[in-house]
This record gives sequence, structure tokens and C-alpha cells, in this order.
Amino acid sequence: MNTEKICEKTSRCPIYSGVLQSNEMLTRTYKSLFCENGAEGRAKCRRYQVAEIMGFCPPNILPNSTRSAQDIAAGLKHLPQPAAQPGMSCSRSY
Repeated sequence: MNTEKICEKTSRCPIYSGVLQSNEMLTRTYKSLFCENGAEGRAKCRRYQVAEIMGFCPPNILPNSTRSAQDIAAGLKHLPQPAAQPGMSCSRSY
């Protein structure tokens, strides 16, 4: 696998780490379409987009959410910002 195509947020992503253990096929599909598909995958991933806007992404957001990243982020504005960690862009999920 070409590591340049793997999203830099995978180490903190619950989708990539297998939170959907009951559905391995769905996890593999998400990884293929979003996590391991380079810039094209990141451009489509709502989790990545929300993290870019907010600095974090709650674990309940799926990469293929039908809501726009802006709409999701607007709904998160009321949440306290996570504490910054050295070398990390966020401390909650991603």
C-alpha cells in the first residue's frame, strides 16, 4: 500500500481503528474510499473536513455523512474546544 495515500489522521480515527467491529466489510469500504485514497478520499471524508474546520471530529460522525462539514461544525460550536496536545491537531477522536 502506498503510504502517501493514507490519511495523516488515521492514528486517531475511530473508523480507521475499527470502531465498527461488528461490520468489517463496512470498515474496509470506508478505509478504501476515504482513509487510503489520498487527497481524493480526504476531499470526500466528512470526518476529515470537520476536523479541518473545528480542530477535532467527534467519534459519531461518519465519513460519508450526508450533512455538509459546515453544517456539522455549526452544530459543534457549542461544545468546548479540546485541550491542545503537542504535535496533535486535536485531542478528541480527530
